[in-house]
Amino acid sequence: MWGFDRNRRRQAPDRGKQDSSARAESPGEQCYRLAVVDAQGREHCGEAIVSQDWHPQLGQLAEDEFRIVILSGPPSESVGPIATGVAVCVPGEAVSGGRRLRETATAYRVKERERQAPESEERLALSARVMTALASGQLLANPPLEVGPADIFLPRQTAPRLGLLAQALLAQRAAEPYIHSLAVALAAPADPAPGARLAELLPALGQAVAAAREKMSGFQDLLTDMPRMASALESLASLSEVATTATFAEIACRLYSSPSDLAEDVYLCRALVENPNGTTKAARMRRFLIEAVVPESEPELCVDRTIALEELSFATLVAEPNRWAAMRAAFERFRQRYQCAYLNHHRRYWESTLTLHAQLMDFISHAQALRRLNTLRELGRPLGEEALAEYEQLPQRIGACLLSANLERELGEAPRCPACGISLNDEPSWEDVQRVKRRLERAVNQQLQRLSSKAVHQILAASGEARVEQFVQLVQASQARSLADVLDNELLGFLRRLLVEARVRSLLAPVFAKLQEPIPDLSEEAVEDIATEVARVIHHAFSGQQALPSDEWPQLTPGTSEPSPA
Repeated sequence: MWGFDRNRRRQAPDRGKQDSSARAESPGEQCYRLAVVDAQGREHCGEAIVSQDWHPQLGQLAEDEFRIVILSGPPSESVGPIATGVAVCVPGEAVSGGRRLRETATAYRVKERERQAPESEERLALSARVMTALASGQLLANPPLEVGPADIFLPRQTAPRLGLLAQALLAQRAAEPYIHSLAVALAAPADPAPGARLAELLPALGQAVAAAREKMSGFQDLLTDMPRMASALESLASLSEVATTATFAEIACRLYSSPSDLAEDVYLCRALVENPNGTTKAARMRRFLIEAVVPESEPELCVDRTIALEELSFATLVAEPNRWAAMRAAFERFRQRYQCAYLNHHRRYWESTLTLHAQLMDFISHAQALRRLNTLRELGRPLGEEALAEYEQLPQRIGACLLSANLERELGEAPRCPACGISLNDEPSWEDVQRVKRRLERAVNQQLQRLSSKAVHQILAASGEARVEQFVQLVQASQARSLADVLDNELLGFLRRLLVEARVRSLLAPVFAKLQEPIPDLSEEAVEDIATEVARVIHHAFSGQQALPSDEWPQLTPGTSEPSPA
């Protein structure tokens, strides 16, 4: 999965613009741009350099992700230093005149699909003698690669497998920080062996995981509360079974967001074996610290928490077990200050909810009035149903905490109240209460506007009932609070009957008008048809109880009390 840039020769650098990090191309060098697509489909760019001799700048990376250096003979000086991501191919004997560039129309694979390379794609081609010399030479990298020169420079072929070498370099760069963290964690408190190779570290990791699993039977209660401990061993076990650096890099990057996270799991694994009692205590303390939410408004408490987390690490427990007293002291200092802050916050939080309860009771009349008005389907579709549902849920969310009086005794092991679970970041639902109040008021006002319409007002006023007249006055004054007191179930049923009767009269008006016209021959069949139509209209009006569209409300002629057709 590789291809050379067609413009293989780099332009000579502009000396006026060249920065100090740029490498000046030496005489006798040829450079080729190389693009490699990894297993995730990401493209990585690097270069291959064919050089007559070695010089230190060849071993450094500037902007490229990898570099492959091919020497035409044994170097005149020691090769080094070599940065991670750089591979140096040194032939077993001096060769000359064996490098040539030829143009081919090669096919290469990208993301597991065959595609034809552009016409005249340039490709490095070496003579059989050069390939043999390089295959019998050295492949230098830091750290060493899993592939060797014989894997790259195959006999009886003229094109080196630079794509394979580039893939190995990319895997090396991705895995190197994780390999280093793994080596440090496995060797602590001693320093890791220089140039530790993955093939040497994985067996040691497998042994550590196996020993930790044997100790797991004594930590079942802890594993139930902290499933991360079990998942840490599973993650390390999957890493210990990989066969290649590329697979190690892929799995490590997927399981751990940073190399330090891998090291922390290794330290945890070792601590379970080397200091099980201290590990149990440290794990519970760390869980307290992690679950204790500290807002930015408490900067000193934030600092104490950060210090305690840094002190109370499994790395310290393994590498410096003599610091256990200091670790515990840092934790206790934070817990005491945190519990004091939490108790004060818990008390203020639930005192504030009393005010919220008073506000909820203040507009309960709006909710009652809206709930009853919504049953008058003749006015239209119900309004504010979501606001009513949220209003009914608010008392449950801001109810009193059962442990307000005895909370201090309950905060020994947990950073939050076991009854209400609020954190230092939580505040009473002031905004929620105000939002629900505004939505209820808006819905009630919309229903009052419907009741205040001319048609509905005339229908209600024509009833002659004293209670209805009082209701109409409250509607006109938009007194939602008093409206709930007047609008009981009896009055609600009476209003519904008035509105339905008005609807029936409006719908039957065309039928009655037709009956008033002279009919020459009123047969029994015609009378039955009229009766059927009347029954249909009445059934439709009462069964559906649907609101009339705004332009179909019965219109009352001024000076009369009977509706006329719209």
